[in-house]
Amino acid sequence: MNYFQRNAKVVVILACIAASTSAVFVRIAEDVPSMAVGFYRLSFTMPFLSIPALTVYRKELTTLSRKQLTGSLLAGLFLFLHFLTWFMGIVRTTVASAVILCTLHPIFVLLITAIVFRDKIKLKPVAGVIVALIGASIVAGGDFSFSGDAIVGDLLALSAAFFMAMYLVFGNKLRPGISAAAYVFLVFGSCWIFFALGMLVTDTPFTGYSYKSLSAIFAMAMICQIGAHAVFNWCLGYVSPLYIATTETGEVIFAGILAFLFFSEAPALWQYIGGGITICGIFIYNYFEAEDSKV
Repeated sequence: MNYFQRNAKVVVILACIAASTSAVFVRIAEDVPSMAVGFYRLSFTMPFLSIPALTVYRKELTTLSRKQLTGSLLAGLFLFLHFLTWFMGIVRTTVASAVILCTLHPIFVLLITAIVFRDKIKLKPVAGVIVALIGASIVAGGDFSFSGDAIVGDLLALSAAFFMAMYLVFGNKLRPGISAAAYVFLVFGSCWIFFALGMLVTDTPFTGYSYKSLSAIFAMAMICQIGAHAVFNWCLGYVSPLYIATTETGEVIFAGILAFLFFSEAPALWQYIGGGITICGIFIYNYFEAEDSKV
């Protein structure tokens, strides 16, 4: 096991910091439709992934089972839905609300693994889930009080959390049997195809976007797609999806700082309260989950 594999949990933290910049880049490119943001984000990413996958890992790609290929395709679909709902949500609500609600995916990971994979649920971790849901309802309720469009953004951000959970759970089941480079190529490639089809179905223009917006999307591709999501997929071979999902709650802090620096967007009092409760709930869950794993 090499240095990075031994320190995979630290790598996850660095990837989460990279992922926290996503909201800023989406806001800078807000004149670009959500479907086009996703399409170009993946279009800028794929050349960097295709070369090693189609050369060094070409033999592995041809020997994967139908189950592995189908699972990778589904993971790409969930990633596509995560990106699309996230891009649509962040332009309708505040960065703080969107990031806080999207970081609820540890809760969805818990529910999916319990309901679909029949993992045993412990009562103490569930207490953290309930606390986090109370905090999320305060965040969403505050937006609803002031703007009808903001609640739509909150619901989209919450949907993004669900699809992120599905993406991580599928990745955790598939990644140990597939090399990171091959798996990332398949998942990101299928995600790119879904965005390309989405562009055609929705009649979204492929051209006509400003240099500033495309530059922001390119930066998002390098920092968030490769520096965060590709790294997450590599880490799934060494840490649990729940650890990644829980660590991502730190995005709230980094994204909030960036939102204030770039957009002077200071969270309202109810966002501080709801966000704080949400973060506490997720950390309560993580604490008891880790405690139970030692038993």
